[in-house]
Amino acid sequence: MSLPYILGILLLLWAGYDLVRGRVWLHREFQRSDEPWAYWSTLSLWLLVATSCFVWEI
Repeated sequence: MSLPYILGILLLLWAGYDLVRGRVWLHREFQRSDEPWAYWSTLSLWLLVATSCFVWEI
């Protein structure tokens, strides 16, 4: 298993954990209940980065 696949799996696990917790980090913490738009945007960003690990290999 290559490094990008391992990184992608770890990022997906992290995004799943953030989805369950309702909090996500970018440059600061966003809570789903307080800032839903920022939360979903940041979570989408992390999911995009995670899926790019499976599409483009280094």
